[in-house]
Amino acid sequence: MPLKPPTSHLSLRQLRAFLAVAQESSMTRAATRLHLTPSALSMLIRSMEDDLGMRLFERTTRRVVLTDAGQQFLPTVEQVFTQLDSGIASLQQSQRLKASQLRVAASPLLASALFPKVIASFRAQHPQVSVVLMDAPIDSLPDLVRRGEVDMAVCTANSDAADLSAHLLYVDKLMVACHVDHPLAQMREVAWPRLLEEPLILMRHGSGLRSLVDKTISTWSKHLKPAYEVSHVATALGLAAEGEGVSILPSYAISRGQATSQVLSIATVALVGPVVAREIVALTPAKAKLPVAAQAFMEHFKKHAGKY
Repeated sequence: MPLKPPTSHLSLRQLRAFLAVAQESSMTRAATRLHLTPSALSMLIRSMEDDLGMRLFERTTRRVVLTDAGQQFLPTVEQVFTQLDSGIASLQQSQRLKASQLRVAASPLLASALFPKVIASFRAQHPQVSVVLMDAPIDSLPDLVRRGEVDMAVCTANSDAADLSAHLLYVDKLMVACHVDHPLAQMREVAWPRLLEEPLILMRHGSGLRSLVDKTISTWSKHLKPAYEVSHVATALGLAAEGEGVSILPSYAISRGQATSQVLSIATVALVGPVVAREIVALTPAKAKLPVAAQAFMEHFKKHAGKY
C-alpha cells in the first residue's frame, strides 16, 4: 500500500476503533465493546488504513494482529486518549467546583502554621471556591464534622474519632528548636535523653503535642519539670530565640514561625531515638459523599503541605 503525505485527518472515532481492536485482538469483541457491528468496525479500520496509506493489522482466521506500523502507532493513540480523558475530567471537575464553598476546621496550630499558604495556593488554582476556615480546639473538631458544621476537620490522628473517616494528608516529625548559638544547634541530630539536661520549653498540658512529648520522654523521666509551659508556639519560639531553653515542636510549626516572625535566630535539629512523627489527617463523615471542593482540597494539601 503506497504511503501518503502527512495530510491525514483521522477522526476520534477511527482512533477509538483502532485502539479497541488492538486491545481486544478481535474484531468481534472490539465491535461489541464499541456497540458497533463487525462490518461497521471493519470499515472504520479500512478507511483509517486507506487514509494513512499503510496496513495497521494483519487478519487471520482467529485473530487480528498489529503490524509493525500498528505497533509503532499504538503508544501514540493510547497517549491521545489518556490526555483527552484527563482533560475532560479536569474540565468536569472545574465546572463542579464553580462557585462552590469549602468549610474546613483545624486546630489553632495547624490553622496558623500550615493553612495560610495551603489555602492561598489552593485558591490561586481554584479562585471560584470560597474557603471558610474555622480554627477551633482540637477536642472540638470531631463534633464539628458530626454536626455537619464543616465539610472536614484537619488535625492530628485522633482515636476518639473512630466513627469518622480519616484521610492521611501529611506526616510531620517532632524536632528540637533552640538558639543558633546553643551547643545542640551544631549537632545533626539529638537523642531524646539528651534533652533531660536542658531547660525545656513545652506546650501546656491538654494539648496533643504535650501528650505526645510526655509519652515519649516518660521512658527516661516520669516526673518531667519543664522550665516553661506555654499555650502558643510563638511563645515557645520566642523564649528559645532568647536562649531561655530548647523546645520540642512539629517541624512545620518551627518553619512557619521562622518565616513570619523575628525568631530567625532559631536552629532546628532532628530528634531521634526514637523519631516521633505525627499523622495529619482530614476527618470527614464516614458514609457521606465528599463535596468536590473537599476532595480537591485534600489532594492539594497532600501535594503542597510538605513544601511549606
